[in-house]
Amino acid sequence: MEDFLKNNKVILALILLLGLGLRLWNINSPEGIWHSEYIACTFSAFDFPFDFFNALKTNSHAPLHCYYMKLWNLLFNNSAFMYKLSSLLPNLGACFVMYFVGKNYQLKDGSAKLGLTCALIASISSFLIYFSQEAKIYSLIFLLTSCVLLYSIKVYEFPSKKNYSLLTLFSILLILEHTIGIIFVIFNTFALIAFRQKNKKHKNDSDFFIPVLSMLILCLPLIPFLFRIFAHPTYFSQWWAPFSWSKIFFFFTDLFSPILRNITQSPSGFYNQIITNNIINIGFVMFALIPAGIMLFAIIKSNIESRKINKYMLSCVLSTFLTVLIATIAGKLPFLTKYFIELYPILILMASLGLVQLNSRNTRIMLLTIYVFLTLFYIIVSHITSINLV
Repeated sequence: MEDFLKNNKVILALILLLGLGLRLWNINSPEGIWHSEYIACTFSAFDFPFDFFNALKTNSHAPLHCYYMKLWNLLFNNSAFMYKLSSLLPNLGACFVMYFVGKNYQLKDGSAKLGLTCALIASISSFLIYFSQEAKIYSLIFLLTSCVLLYSIKVYEFPSKKNYSLLTLFSILLILEHTIGIIFVIFNTFALIAFRQKNKKHKNDSDFFIPVLSMLILCLPLIPFLFRIFAHPTYFSQWWAPFSWSKIFFFFTDLFSPILRNITQSPSGFYNQIITNNIINIGFVMFALIPAGIMLFAIIKSNIESRKINKYMLSCVLSTFLTVLIATIAGKLPFLTKYFIELYPILILMASLGLVQLNSRNTRIMLLTIYVFLTLFYIIVSHITSINLV
């Protein structure tokens, strides 16, 4: 049994099976697809090419997902279950990619352990499970961003034309999938350039700048589309979800706890979730604050005495986060956790790294066990009972 559990491929397979089970559970709900999902799926029903392209002209989002859904519609029937499955497969695939993200991060020892931890956190993430059951853009965004992170690490650690080219490809696809993706790609590219200069492995920078230049040239046709979106007076508007500073706290609990509060419209205040009528909400403390606190501690731990590759990732996260935050404060964009999904793969890697690098093996096992237990307990109980745990 011990030799069985030491097999990384077996453990990864078990983690992915767990993730698949959690995503299939209740995916075929009686409600079918809701209004926002229906709009996203409508494009797949238009005849290709003329009706499809005419409809695409009225789309206010990046175009790649429309092509993806059209291809999905050609291959499979257009039932509500199959539409939702179009999100489940890339969502689960991203958990698989996250294993390689951790495995390619060069530790003195334990890279495979880091990869398994990344895959585990992604597989049981309520945030990802939620969007794996919605026929919308976010699962594919997470997959593409995970691939961008994977090849950013490979470019940093193993510079080669193949890795440069694949980083460029997935960066372009991410921009085509999500409008905010261009913000992430810009900061990711410049942060990678800035910190890789100090890496002695990189002797020939021309191998990097040629794909980057190619990416910029290939993205030129997107400029009119992006201009139309950003210049539109009503496209970016947070009238239906006004900004409050408490949303930043909900951002962390959404990403690293099973309780989701800032997906569409968060409650009025974070403090009110903890204490209501002078009574401590034990459920919220246990299932939201403790898991999120563990992951936040691990993220901070991973950035103490960190390598330069960590500083590259941290600078990318902070730059993207602050840019979107400024846009939300200015009233141009709702501060919803899903609009920061490009940051999630890096945050998962940082949290996993912080846990793996803990000096005490017992502390590492204890924190990860508490996190996994609380997350799975909440998901299972909330699915099979009507008990309100928070």
